[in-house]
Amino acid sequence: MHLIAIKLKLTNCFLVPHGTSHLLVDTGYEYEWDRFTQELANHRVRVKDISHLILTHAHDDHAGLAARLLAKNPAIVLVASRLAAEGLALGKHLNVAGAGYVNRRVGFLLSLKGRFDKRWTHTFPPCPFRRGDLAIDGDCTLRDIGIDLDGKIISTPGHTRDSISLVFGDGDAIAGDAAADFLRWAGTKHCVISMNDLDAYYESWRKLAASGARTIFPAHGRPFPVARLHEDIGRQRKEHMVPFSATATLPPAALRHH
Repeated sequence: MHLIAIKLKLTNCFLVPHGTSHLLVDTGYEYEWDRFTQELANHRVRVKDISHLILTHAHDDHAGLAARLLAKNPAIVLVASRLAAEGLALGKHLNVAGAGYVNRRVGFLLSLKGRFDKRWTHTFPPCPFRRGDLAIDGDCTLRDIGIDLDGKIISTPGHTRDSISLVFGDGDAIAGDAAADFLRWAGTKHCVISMNDLDAYYESWRKLAASGARTIFPAHGRPFPVARLHEDIGRQRKEHMVPFSATATLPPAALRHH
C-alpha cells in the first residue's frame, strides 16, 4: 500500500491515495494547522483532494484539526467508531475509571510535561458527526464504506474504548495508538503512554496480527514489524500503571470517568 506519512510534532498522520482522491488518517493538535497544510503541500495534496477522514480515536493529537479540516472541505466524510461520538462532540478526552500511564517513569515524565506545556489540555475543537458521516460499529472493509481499497477497519480498544486501526491487504497497518514505538527508553515496550484497559490493549495486538498485519505504522514512532508486538505482549503490568488521579497532568474536564 502506498502510505504517505504526514509527520507533525508528535503525531504521524497518513494519506492513502485512492482513485483521484486521498484518504486521511488522523490529524494533529489544534495548533498544528500551518505545519499540517505545509506537509500536504509538500506532497502536492490539497484539502479539497481529501475524500475521507478516518480518526483512530477521539484524542487531541489525533482529532485536533478535524473540525477545521471539515470546515475547509465539508465534502470530506468523517469516519470513526460510534464510541467516539461523545468525545468528538465534547472535544475532550474521556477516560474510564482506572485509566493511567503505563509505568511510573512515563507518569513522572508526563507530570512534568503537564506542568510546563500549557497547550497540553487534552481538549480540542468539537467535531460531532454530521449527516453523511460514518459512525461505525465493530469491523468493516473499506469497500463497505465506499472506499475502493483492499483493506479493513478493525476495532482495537485498550488505549481508548473507541480505538480503531486500518489493515490493508498487503499487511500494512495504520494502528493509531493501538501500538507505538515512542519513548522506548522509558520502558514503553511498544505501548502508548496511557491506557484505559491494558488487557484489552494486548488483545488488540493479537487481533492486529490475526487480521493480517505485517508492518505496524503507529501514530507515534517509526514503523516496525508485527513480530515486535508478539515479543512484548504482557511485559507491562497493571500494578505498575500510574492512575491519572495520582498526577497533576490532566485538567478536571479530562478526568471525567464513564
